Amino acid sequence: MNGEITARQGDAKKIMRDGFFWNAVYAGLNAIQAAVLLFAISRKYDLTVAGVITIGFTIANLTAIIARYGLRNYQVTDVDEQFRFSDYYWSRIISSMGAVLLSLGYLVFMVVGGRYSTEKGLIIFAIIILKTEEAIEEIFVSRLQQKGRLDVGARIAAIRIGAATLVIFVSLWFIPNLLVCLLLGIAIEILIDVLLIPSGKKYADFSISRIDTGAVRKLLKVGIPLCVGMALHNYAGNAPKYLVDLYLTDELQAICGYVMMPMFVLTVLNSFVMQPAVKGLGDAWHTDKAYFWKKVTRHILLISGLAIVVLGLGLVIGLPVLSIMYKVELNAYRKEFLILMVGGGFYTVSAYLIVLLTAMRRQAGIVWGCAAALLVYLALGGVMSRSMGFSGACWLYIAANIAMTAVFILFLLKKTPVQDHETAEQAGVEVC
Repeated sequence: MNGEITARQGDAKKIMRDGFFWNAVYAGLNAIQAAVLLFAISRKYDLTVAGVITIGFTIANLTAIIARYGLRNYQVTDVDEQFRFSDYYWSRIISSMGAVLLSLGYLVFMVVGGRYSTEKGLIIFAIIILKTEEAIEEIFVSRLQQKGRLDVGARIAAIRIGAATLVIFVSLWFIPNLLVCLLLGIAIEILIDVLLIPSGKKYADFSISRIDTGAVRKLLKVGIPLCVGMALHNYAGNAPKYLVDLYLTDELQAICGYVMMPMFVLTVLNSFVMQPAVKGLGDAWHTDKAYFWKKVTRHILLISGLAIVVLGLGLVIGLPVLSIMYKVELNAYRKEFLILMVGGGFYTVSAYLIVLLTAMRRQAGIVWGCAAALLVYLALGGVMSRSMGFSGACWLYIAANIAMTAVFILFLLKKTPVQDHETAEQAGVEVC
């Protein structure tokens, strides 16, 4: 009997280890996908095309966040299955279709208005489909994690994104049409999901029944605050790219994408370090607030230390390495790089504060903080971008992230919590 218990415990530890490993592989591949493709593009095309790819991934990532609707962790922690898998599936189909149509409308507006060429619009739309496929796949990955098999789901996701990235990367060297390369990547993504997702049926039920409109409507209503908050937070983190897209050139867009890459390294490191602490923070807030604030202080010091290290490495070796990788002289943009990295530090802290706001059931603060950042961009974006160029967009990045972080802190320190009917685990946390 003791031997059987020990064996089961060993299996559970192995599943947990494998889940952590494959989730880390998937997150890493997801983080470097755009950088890897830009590496190939920088050697086959000019800065204009690289700029199109940069803004394409920016818009596509925002579309995918809207499509996900902030419900992954909600689904994972729905242990009593208040909603069926079928309800999550149909809600994701609806949110994905809505997100794609919204992005398509934006692209049509930009093409008709003469801001985008038809080719640029088609390339960006292909990247949107590439990333939206992830949002639909995530429903099955989340179901597997809900049943304790993140290792299986994360492995499927890692294989899918790895294969798609490899196919696009290789085809870029042999096929002179960027759109065709992206379509090949989309085809490989769909093929792999069709082949591999059914293998998860032995661990989780993927039954899809007719749509229950009442349950799906309720589920979509639950996700509204997190969807809005996470979409606005993602926009705030990429706002310099949107400002360059609206007011400057595709060449500068490529430069913006290159110099912002170390900032996203910081964001990924933050996610790896802090995401495992989410449940513990939620428990501590309800049981031992002194311990909660002690952990928060320790985490913020750690994030600050990571930011200083990444900034230092970026200044010493980051720009020279990026210049070699992308065959562009980036040392002329040291000032903008420094500004963006400082702003990225505030953005990373704000991402952590979203975890705290959710754990404390103060999710409304996420929307208000992100709205403050958006207001800064709307009020000053055009003026500063036209008058100061790329530097103006960079300075706004700091200002907006400081405003967002300040509002988050105000909500954190409020004596009376903002009431919310969901627990931290039910609401879920997604750090962008």
